[in-house]
Amino acid sequence: MLRSILIAALALPVLAQDEEQLRWLVQGAPDPAAISSDDGSGLYVFATGKGIAIWHSPDGADWKKIGRVFDEDVPARAKKLIPGADSVWAPDIQYANGKYYLYYSVSTFGSQRSVIGLATNKTLNSRSPEYQWDDQGIVLESFPDRNDFNAIDSAMYAEGDRAWLVWGSYWTGIKGAEINTRSGRPDSTQPKAVSIAGRAENGSVDIEAPYLVKRDGWYYLFVSWDFCCDREQSTYKIMVGRSKAPLGPYFDRQGRNMSEGGGTLVLMSDGRWRGPGHNSVLRHHGQDYLVYHVVDSQDPDAGRQLQMRSLEWKNGWPSAGSIVTSDLKDKPGPPLSGRWIHVVDERDTYDIFFEPTGRITGVRGKAEWKREGSDLLLQWIDPNAPGGRWIDRVKLSDDLSQYSGRNQNGTLIQGRRALER
Repeated sequence: MLRSILIAALALPVLAQDEEQLRWLVQGAPDPAAISSDDGSGLYVFATGKGIAIWHSPDGADWKKIGRVFDEDVPARAKKLIPGADSVWAPDIQYANGKYYLYYSVSTFGSQRSVIGLATNKTLNSRSPEYQWDDQGIVLESFPDRNDFNAIDSAMYAEGDRAWLVWGSYWTGIKGAEINTRSGRPDSTQPKAVSIAGRAENGSVDIEAPYLVKRDGWYYLFVSWDFCCDREQSTYKIMVGRSKAPLGPYFDRQGRNMSEGGGTLVLMSDGRWRGPGHNSVLRHHGQDYLVYHVVDSQDPDAGRQLQMRSLEWKNGWPSAGSIVTSDLKDKPGPPLSGRWIHVVDERDTYDIFFEPTGRITGVRGKAEWKREGSDLLLQWIDPNAPGGRWIDRVKLSDDLSQYSGRNQNGTLIQGRRALER
């Protein structure tokens, strides 16, 4: 999250430009928050980093870094509360009530002592005499001995005279609360929070980066599952659910409650692009775009890169379309990579993902998969297992949609591809 990176360009499909121009335009933009300005001055991206850097493009083709939100690496009030912090994380930018609300997070890696702050501005146009970022201070805090959530990765949704804030990373998942639509604040820095998304009890706790949009009467909650920052081994993926109310309950396409581990897959790693996640949604000229960071397995030293895809809607559900820049292509991963339902002894069910790297995510601890012709070898690290790991040797069906076999104790192991559509 803190590494300066060279990233792929952000450009709209209608703007067919030179490939080199499209490929290299923006530096250092993990956790991107994108917005189209209300005054026609163009598109803006805000991202994790020292002081929150800002990029601007009048048309989506020519991007320039125009400065940053804060002169300090970390705003003074937040730095006082989190003295070990050296940068600002996970901005969210929204427009409501005639001004821009920029939420930001300050923490240290792996800590639950975190704060969410708010800065406001009347305009994003730095040439305007009204351009001035005003730090409103801390709106939310989390403490290891007081809260079951982590106060980072916030996102605002405003509608009429009401507004809501969602946030959360790991621990017990994603929370939400109604906030004052004018101040952008909850009733206190310790509001009564509603749980709106988490992971299944028998699975991983990795969930963060909520983002809310509304379409055709439904509220859609985007979240990121698994781990963001492990170079080409990154396992981030974007999930979604929908609700008739901003604070839920949210359900996925299969009817599973997101508070109990539900979530419909929007985008995960393929053969080239690894760990897509921490998304925002950009609405521009009537088209929705999914904006997120990703690691290029062909150039992992470049770090997390900004990428954009068209966001397609069908039968009330979003899906990730093609990468916007014409010279950047997907590369399919191994045929078995994707989401699977894993069943042990016809009883215990696990929602897992076969990553293109050979890792298995969605479970606690380390696990790996390997195809051996028509067979599949699954290994699960567990100190209580014989030899420290469970070893499943299973046979794949001819259409690669199911597997069945036994582990070293003779326990029946079965699996089937999860149907997302």
